[in-house]
Amino acid sequence: MKNASAVATDPSLRNNVKSPAMNNPGLSVNTKAGPLPYIFVKSPVTGLSIPSPPTKSHFKCLPDNVVAVEASDPVAIKKFIKNPALIVDIRPYNNYSISRLENAHNICIPTTLLKRPTYDLSHVISTTALPKDIKERITSCQEPTNVLVYDASSTEKNVSFGLYQTIQKFLKHECFTVGFLNGGFQQLHESLRDSSSVSSDTTPVSPDPPSTSSEVSKLESGSKDSFVSSPGNDSSRESSPFLSGFTLPSATTANQKMLMSIKKTLPKLDTTTTYTYKLRLPEGFEEHMHKLPKWLSFFAEEYGSDRYNEKVSGILSEKFNRLEKSEQVRLSMAISNTSHENKEDKESKESSIANALSPGVHLRLHSGTGSGYCSPSAPCPYCDKIHYTIPKGVEYGYKNRYNNIWPYEHSRVKLISSPSCTTPKKELSDDYFNANYIKFKKLAQREYIATQSPLESTQEDFWNTVWYNGVKGVVCLNKPSVFAPKTYYEEDQYFEKSRLSVKIKGVEEEKGFAVRKMEMEKHGKRRYVYHFAYTEWPDFGVPDNFDTVSRLLKAKNEKIELLKDQKPPTSEVSNALDLLVHCSAGCGRTGCFITLDMVNECFAHANSETYDPWGSKDLIFKAVQLQRQQRIAMVQTLDQFIYCYESILHEIINSMRSSSSSGD
Repeated sequence: MKNASAVATDPSLRNNVKSPAMNNPGLSVNTKAGPLPYIFVKSPVTGLSIPSPPTKSHFKCLPDNVVAVEASDPVAIKKFIKNPALIVDIRPYNNYSISRLENAHNICIPTTLLKRPTYDLSHVISTTALPKDIKERITSCQEPTNVLVYDASSTEKNVSFGLYQTIQKFLKHECFTVGFLNGGFQQLHESLRDSSSVSSDTTPVSPDPPSTSSEVSKLESGSKDSFVSSPGNDSSRESSPFLSGFTLPSATTANQKMLMSIKKTLPKLDTTTTYTYKLRLPEGFEEHMHKLPKWLSFFAEEYGSDRYNEKVSGILSEKFNRLEKSEQVRLSMAISNTSHENKEDKESKESSIANALSPGVHLRLHSGTGSGYCSPSAPCPYCDKIHYTIPKGVEYGYKNRYNNIWPYEHSRVKLISSPSCTTPKKELSDDYFNANYIKFKKLAQREYIATQSPLESTQEDFWNTVWYNGVKGVVCLNKPSVFAPKTYYEEDQYFEKSRLSVKIKGVEEEKGFAVRKMEMEKHGKRRYVYHFAYTEWPDFGVPDNFDTVSRLLKAKNEKIELLKDQKPPTSEVSNALDLLVHCSAGCGRTGCFITLDMVNECFAHANSETYDPWGSKDLIFKAVQLQRQQRIAMVQTLDQFIYCYESILHEIINSMRSSSSSGD
């Protein structure tokens, strides 16, 4: 590790870390501004907590090319940051808001995201509230920049996990000279501490929930900016305290604290942020764009103009923001309803909603048809007549891969007990499984199960869910864990408790994905299921092409058709389900795949009971909206939302080109 006095501006230090990405100017990454992947919930918007092998909480040292800047030495600090510099405070936002190093920016990323190799610097920067000019300077990487990172108390011989991993993100790019405060903020010289109020444009990655009565009055008074963002810190509430009228009853129970973690991580929705996205239009788009369905006609408007990309991105961003704001209301309602679930006199839905939404907030949901927050075809959560709760997700949290991606109770998949169980055992049996049924007959007759990637401790539950629901196809969209020698689908298994065996009968390696035929046997009965593993879809991201997913969808249709006569093994499930889909959390990539499958199904089998695929109703928006009524955070990010539109465009245009070439 280098001492600050030996470094500051030494250009040779900038060459200590080489990165292939630096062959081209800038960070070859997505620099679009947007909410943290949902967690939304610690991601899934979201600081998600993933059960995984123990992670070291501290490290004994940092790499040699990291500069140790003494926290108690103001001269050394000023020398290090006198050139173009970025000061990063990784402490929790409430600590940062009280006092910080002058000109520091709060970037507090959840540990689970920090330790993911795929969650690189581009993701870190794009999910923070850094000023636009700083974001552009950092992501363009066109000039050498000093980066000073600090936490509460790390020293050269005792480095916190958060500090270590944050620094590693910057070290992968040679344009940065990275330093840290030796001794942390606790040892920072008093002359450099800034205890002033945080500016209104500074927003934490994981904001604290609002709770004061003054915030309610702001919403109900209808101030012009009060309907812009999710709950945030005190400083951000002035500009955009969306739903800040919601408060949880005071409680200290573990369940209540877990519920509050959802509230704390509701995403910041900055509708004023410029979002730039390089659209990937299909070959032949210009020739066929005027034949597009009405709901996709905005892609043809102003095509070829200088602002085309910006305009289309803006339209899609606005649609996604509408979905996000409805999600915020829905989660607030779920929290409120769940907190009252154990009351002897259970409140009605309307009464429970009143705890989550003041009349003023609901009025604003309905005001102005142009806003689109509530309409007959897209009702807000207040009007959709669904009672949102998540009690089981709290009670059985140890079965969740992420600590706040929980299934809504009204659509939750329940484990079915073995017929051999006695009645008393059945009554006491655990029926919890982190999964939801997804169905939307206006788009597709097919029904789905959306779930998380099974933990080692829940693999038996996973396969029993497949068995009892008569699932014909399992679609896996996440990359195997580096910590697991084999995935759950790569070897034969036998589960003693449920007497269920799962055997691999054959493997077909396709370009980009693998198809396995699995034989399941239980109590002398035998069933088959096809397993599709596509491992190149990045977490929180989108595939680098459209062909692989398109072929995967077609292969899936062909295989499950072979099992069309296979019925569920129990009368407790009336109809066999075609698909169980999962990624890691069972939200982002899972939602994208189900959306694409639903929309393609609507085009292929449209009838009087479904939406007209060539009409004016936006099928992708509707698919995502209805999925989010059944499971949290389906289609997590704006990139994924846009990918759905791009993918359907490719399917439509390619079909038109094929018809033209065949003379139809």
